[in-house]
Amino acid sequence: MTVLKNDMLSEEAIRAYCTDLSWPMYVFDTIDSTNNYAKSIAASPAAHGTLIVADHQTDGRGRRGHTFYSPANCGLYLSLIIKPHARVQDMLKVTVAAAVAAVEAIEETSDAHPQIKWVNDLFIGRRKIAGILTEAVSHPDRDEPAAIVIGIGINVTSTDLPEDIENIAGAIDDPNLKRSHLAAVLWQRLLYWTEHLDDPNLMEKYRRYSFLSGHEITYELNNNTYSGTVAAINDEGYLVIQNKDNEEIVLSSGEISVKDW
Repeated sequence: MTVLKNDMLSEEAIRAYCTDLSWPMYVFDTIDSTNNYAKSIAASPAAHGTLIVADHQTDGRGRRGHTFYSPANCGLYLSLIIKPHARVQDMLKVTVAAAVAAVEAIEETSDAHPQIKWVNDLFIGRRKIAGILTEAVSHPDRDEPAAIVIGIGINVTSTDLPEDIENIAGAIDDPNLKRSHLAAVLWQRLLYWTEHLDDPNLMEKYRRYSFLSGHEITYELNNNTYSGTVAAINDEGYLVIQNKDNEEIVLSSGEISVKDW
């Protein structure tokens, strides 16, 4: 396992890179899940923009019940609480914003240039280096969520991996990258893009960072598995697929796999 020197996470170290941000921050050496903690305080008076950061997660979570391996000293695991005037239907756009923010933050703080695999994973080459989990916290009196929690896990340096992900997962592995710097820039970019969900530049950047266009994939629809070619990502963030009958299928969510890797 590679551990970067002088790269311990702390509130002081993170705030040194973002002196303009005054929102609350909680930094943990170990926690079960930053998303779990964020959700536990999000419905309370916890401020919009509150950041939760951990060096290690014992129960890191991904989408659809998957786990996210979160060992100490070599990753960045954080969650942001936002309180937008948004509907649950806007959750995909929030995930799009988080993916763009993560790519921008990694590019600003390292020599890496990750790409997005729709809808919520970041890859370098054919290795997954980050995942995003966006969750709504229900409002007791209204249809709109009381808050949205954006969780992001980033593999910063390489480590020994469990057998089930050793051929899939990768890391940024830039010796000059400081996790506190990455956390600060990611905080800034997340706040910016989640406040600009309707900016046309958001989808333009998402498409530019995505690598799926033209690739053959398999996808699930109504509990069945199909294959097709990615034709586009539309302005809502939906994946547009051309099937074998040249029909266009539009996915708003779901799991996909790239066949021609």
